[in-house]
Amino acid sequence: MRDVPPLNPKITLKDIQEDAMRHLYKLRDPDTQDACEAYRITDDTQIAEPVPVITINNEIISTEGNLTTISGASKSGKSAFTSILLAGAISTDGVIDGLEYVNVQPNTDKKAVIHIDTEQAKHKHKNNLRSIIRRANINRCPDYFSSYNIRQLEVAQYTEITTQICERAMRKCGGIHLMVIDGIADFISDVNDAEQSTYIVKYFEELAIKYQTPIIVIVHTNPGTDKERGHLGSQCQRKCESLLMVKTEGNISFIEPKLLRMAGKANIPNIQFMYDKDRGYHIGCGVRAANADDKIVQRITRLRDLCGDVLSGQKSLRYQKLIEEIMIQTGKSMNAVKSLFKELKAHKLIVKGEDNYWRAENK
Repeated sequence: MRDVPPLNPKITLKDIQEDAMRHLYKLRDPDTQDACEAYRITDDTQIAEPVPVITINNEIISTEGNLTTISGASKSGKSAFTSILLAGAISTDGVIDGLEYVNVQPNTDKKAVIHIDTEQAKHKHKNNLRSIIRRANINRCPDYFSSYNIRQLEVAQYTEITTQICERAMRKCGGIHLMVIDGIADFISDVNDAEQSTYIVKYFEELAIKYQTPIIVIVHTNPGTDKERGHLGSQCQRKCESLLMVKTEGNISFIEPKLLRMAGKANIPNIQFMYDKDRGYHIGCGVRAANADDKIVQRITRLRDLCGDVLSGQKSLRYQKLIEEIMIQTGKSMNAVKSLFKELKAHKLIVKGEDNYWRAENK
């Protein structure tokens, strides 16, 4: 049995009793009681309803003053998904080339939108920035959109520079509409350290509350599992308002709701997206079946049959004419048919020739 270290000989039982009494008298002090009252919630407490900034299928994902976690394996499409959210956040009218069902509250007041990247090389970061701006139908980076690459700094400097960025944004824009941290693990030296993990999640939680903004943090999952990395991942789970996981199968990424405080999982579709070389960014390609592989096979079979009906033989059509033909064939709306087109393209059931005509892929 290990030896128990001796008590400090200078501290007596009387000292302990007197210290306890001092705390007791302090609690009885009216000023102390008033301070405690500020944290009490009753049925008469006036609390404003949370403002939803991000919704999926009209279900609340992110509100002002709270954290949202986006997790997934390396190269699964986490940054691509948050780029879509950033495009929505910098848009003043909400008209972007985004994902079906995903809605970001338009930034009508041109409040600050902050993006901090700790992982990518600067040239890659710049390309992503340009794709966000194009997606939002904006010609140049707006003054209220601030995207920072801080990976060259020491880890110890990360929170200091982040605080400065937020303060500068408040002075300049009078508020923060949305903040994205890609990725939070780089703000600490060990994701398995409970104290560091608790500290950094609390830090971002306090920023969200102070500036009344939703903050999205990106964290990796452990290789081969759906568990977010270390104590950091566990702390993000406990403290976030919602946790969405981005997964990938082949060239297609999809969103899977994991933890939701303000919505039901059954109401969040598994939205798919994939990289489009022509546009230079990811685009939506339909909704993934909820569970069984059989549903996916059946869906692809139906899409292949649609190709046969619209593009039989050697028939080829330009994009707009193809959309019109699919509308006639299916009786669906323009938006629904555009979603079908993205699925056909994602599953490589159609290909575009050098003449810019689309044809059925017969492989």
